[in-house]
Order: sequence, then C-alpha cells, then structure tokens
Amino acid sequence: MMNKVSAENPSPRTGAAADAFGGVVIDTQHRVLLREPANHYGGYVWTFAKGRPDPGETPQETALREVREELGVEAEIIESLPRFLLMRYVRDAGKPSSETQQTRWASLAEARTPIQQTTIQKGRERDLAVLDSVQQLLSKT
Repeated sequence: MMNKVSAENPSPRTGAAADAFGGVVIDTQHRVLLREPANHYGGYVWTFAKGRPDPGETPQETALREVREELGVEAEIIESLPRFLLMRYVRDAGKPSSETQQTRWASLAEARTPIQQTTIQKGRERDLAVLDSVQQLLSKT
C-alpha cells in the first residue's frame, strides 16, 4: 500500500525556491489525467500539472493548487515522486484555467504516446520517467 506524504516526508524534492512542483493524478482504474497546455506552451504537447510555488507555499500546496488550476480537479496526495506528487482523484473542481487547452484520461501505456509528442527533450524525458515511476509504484500495490 502506498504511504501518504507526511511531515517526515514532506517534499517530492528539496531545492531552490524556483523549483516547480506538480501532481500526477490517477483514478481508481489507474489512469492518469494529462493536460494539453494552451498553445503547447514551452514545447509541451501533453504533460502533467506543475508550476512554481507562490511565496510561502509548500511543495504539497503548490502541487495541489496546480492540479486544481490546470486540471480542474481536486485530488489527495498519496506518494512522493521525483519533483511530483502522486495523487488520487477526488472530484471535479470546475473548468481548468486558460493555461490548459484540454485534459484527458489515459492508461499508463496509452499516456506514453501523447507525452512523446512534447518537442522539448528534457521535458519529454522527465515526464516519461515520472510515468515510469508511477507504473513501478502501482505495480507494488
């Protein structure tokens, strides 16, 4: 069973305040919720919700806010991943922000294809590695 992030394990990654944090949202069928950034911002075609912290915001607060804003869902944190937090879908929370063109649920296998469309190599490789981390965690449960 996956452990919830706690005070003893507060952050997916420590580092400078400029670090971005995000969330990978899964549902009961272990599908992930992907977002298509508006105008494929930064070369991302399909990716996960992520962003920089607001002043005084923890990595967890940042990730939860970004998921709510960019995906339009509420989620709960269940596990830390490198720079991301694995989250369980709770409910819809309204329309995603204008930063998101559209969202879609995809199985872990299906998610690889849209993520591979990202044109920036570093971002594409990071998102695929995050997807692999999710697969490894879920295979242990």
